[in-house]
Amino acid sequence: MRFISGLKNLSKKPILLIIVTLFIILWFLFILSHVIFLNDRFSLILAFIIGYLAGFTFILLALSIFISLEKMGKFLISIVVILTIPIIFTFPIFIFRFYVFCFLTNLVLTAFFAFKFCMDTSKGIDDYLYKKKSSRKFTRTLEFILLLFLSLWLGLVIIRFFKNSGIHSEVQNAFITLLWIDIILLLFVFLRLLFAKKLAAYISIFYLLTLLYMLFIIVDLWAEFLFLDPSSYDFFSFFIDLLLFIYIIGSIFDRVEYLKEKIKIIRVDTIALFIILMRLVVQVIRIQQDLGFVPIVDVVNSLIFQVRVILFLFSIFALLIGLYTIFAHKEGRG
Repeated sequence: MRFISGLKNLSKKPILLIIVTLFIILWFLFILSHVIFLNDRFSLILAFIIGYLAGFTFILLALSIFISLEKMGKFLISIVVILTIPIIFTFPIFIFRFYVFCFLTNLVLTAFFAFKFCMDTSKGIDDYLYKKKSSRKFTRTLEFILLLFLSLWLGLVIIRFFKNSGIHSEVQNAFITLLWIDIILLLFVFLRLLFAKKLAAYISIFYLLTLLYMLFIIVDLWAEFLFLDPSSYDFFSFFIDLLLFIYIIGSIFDRVEYLKEKIKIIRVDTIALFIILMRLVVQVIRIQQDLGFVPIVDVVNSLIFQVRVILFLFSIFALLIGLYTIFAHKEGRG
């Protein structure tokens, strides 16, 4: 996949690679400490280090607007390491507001790149089948029909489950909305087949992936309330979140030259630092919730808000970009 080449570009930026690697290690250690070993003291230490890393990344982000990372040098970075805590305490209100902005932007980018992953994966699988000329008519027709019925059946099962479970009606409505979007996209798939004699068979895989992702989002945000012992799920969630985080970083660095050409004012390093900081901010907020620093009422309200935003944006991307892709995609060409 193309994002892998982006990760190779990231490896050429030592400071970014160190921040990402350190963050992933701290993230995993916190889950291990908080969920498995139940060591609150060690969890607090890790929480402080992750918060410090977020502050350090914020200052580095501000400097990268004026100085490229390559020109900063070890001396300037060492000064940033020393002054991170004093600067954080000097400008708490501004930094807090910027963190809120990072949190909201993370919801938008998460929805977009999750959609992009579902679309790219479904098209990639379909393109692979399309290139097998001797069998592509049979395999792609089978792909379209079987996965379409599987997606619709699974969608109805999920809707019925949430309806009978008494969980918030918005969750049920989100899947109903997704089902209607799928029906609209399917109509345009048939129109393309009727007039252009071309089948967008990938749409069935796309349905299934979007359905599973929306289900993951719901379960992930409400895991603490849905599972009596969410420890096993926490590691599964970590793995999925990590894959999406790596996918976003790789996708950004895969488009380095394009970004340099189109966004001349902001450096690619600055964009990458912002992406990293967004994930750090989200993790800091989750850690505060896990450690009980946030009242349960505020946690629930935050979860409902996140579900609304992500599902709304994901649905918009699925409808608008999905319609465009049905007519613009050329099978077998990626």
